[in-house]
Formats: sequence, C-alpha cells, structure tokens
Amino acid sequence: MLKAILYLVCFVVVQIVSAFGVNVITQFFFPEYAGNSTTSLLITTTIASVVLILLFLLTRWCRVSRSYIRSRPWGMMTWCALLAIGMVMPLTWLEEQLPDSWQVNIISTEMAGILKSTEGYFVVCMLAPLMEEILFRGAMIPALLEWCEKRTSPMKARWFAIGISALLFALAHMNPAQIPHALIVGVLLGWLYTKTRSIAPGLLIHWINNSAAYVVANMFPTIPIDAKLEVYFNGDEMAVAQAVISSMLIALPALYQIIATRNNPEYNRIITHRTTNR
Repeated sequence: MLKAILYLVCFVVVQIVSAFGVNVITQFFFPEYAGNSTTSLLITTTIASVVLILLFLLTRWCRVSRSYIRSRPWGMMTWCALLAIGMVMPLTWLEEQLPDSWQVNIISTEMAGILKSTEGYFVVCMLAPLMEEILFRGAMIPALLEWCEKRTSPMKARWFAIGISALLFALAHMNPAQIPHALIVGVLLGWLYTKTRSIAPGLLIHWINNSAAYVVANMFPTIPIDAKLEVYFNGDEMAVAQAVISSMLIALPALYQIIATRNNPEYNRIITHRTTNR
C-alpha cells in the first residue's frame, strides 16, 4: 500500500510543480501566452506526462516488457480495438443519464482548443494515455496486489486493486464531467491488465477512446465538446438509440471474444510463462 501511496504522491507533486513552473515561465518569459489557459494546460500536460513516464520507467516502478507483444496476441488486440470503438457511444449515452450536477465540465473551453490542434492529438491521444497506463495499471495495480494478496483471497485482491486504481484514475482527471466515464473505463483497463499482465491492450483502448474525442471535435468544430448526443443527430432521439444499440452490437461480441480468448488454454500458457519470467 505504501508503494501505491508513493506513486499517487509523485503523480500529484509532478502535476502541481509542472503547472506552477509553466505559469511562472510564461509570465516572465512569454507574457503573450500568460493568459492562455489552453496553451498552459497543453504544456503542463506534456511536461507532467514526460516526467512521469521517465520516472516510472527509470525507477522500474513499472516494469515494461516486450514478451506480451512477442507472443503475437493479435486476436486479443483486434477484439480490444473493436471493444474500444463499440463502447464510445454507449458510455457517452450512459454518462448523459447522470444528474446535471455530475456533468459539469470545468475545462471544456481548454479541452476544445487542445483537441482541435495537432499538438493536442499527440498529447491527449498518445502521450497522456501512455503515462496513465504506466502509472495506474503498470505500477499501481501490481503494488496494490502485492499488498492485498497477503491479506485476502486472490479474487478479492484482484478486484480491490482494479477498483482502487480505477477510482484514482477517474479522480486524476480532476474534471467532474470526465469522472464517470473514466471510472468505467478504468475498471475495464484494470481488469484487462490483471488478465494479460501487459499495458498494451489497455493502451490500445485508451488511444482509441481519446482519438474518438479528437476526431469528433474536428469533424464537428461548431458543436461544443460537451454537447449531448442528440445534438449530433439533429435532435433525433430515435437515431441516437439506434446508434447506441448498433455500437453495443460491436462492443458486446468483442467483450465476449476477449473473455473467450483469455480462457483459451494456449493463451493462458503464454501469459503464465510471461508472468513467471518478468
């Protein structure tokens, strides 16, 4: 548990120091950008992500290995990609059913600016997902499992680690509108990590999920990024329902295939061999 707390403290400290440093530097050296919150958020996220990635890899708090990719898990990765594509619409719809007080987007203006820039794609869709997978799955879950497995059954320990890491992942976004979506996705990504012992499947899903937001923001530049689904369908609620159901017909079979693949004896043999040779 102390390791998990250390990782969380490092994440918070790096975020705060990065934000403070960017604010000071822009005020003294680049005053023309001092009032631009979008630019500040973009630079802060970039610096914090790079620092955290290097910190967790160089200290080996997150142990990254190519063994999983070398096992050629292309079937699993394909189903993960389809799951990511299929769950965007249903999760967005589910999020809209929550009370309005839960849907407050305090950085909608900044995120809109970031998502509509080339630099924003690199940071939001590639750099940030890599950092978050390394920290919340690659480092946090093993640390929580190491602590919890000594105190309870393996199954309870696994779901405790998944739940805590998902909660911290959601809260780390520090934006009420993103927390419900991030919490559900965090549980899925944590579960995938415990099944594969690799951040690769989660990183793929994370990249597709964030890229979907980037694509939509640029395809519909005049629509606010926090607009309801019905806005994209010209107020046609039936079209929204059809889109959500169609997406679920992609996501659910993909999830079934992921579970089936994970239960395959040959796949288990590969993962067991990888885990014992970390």
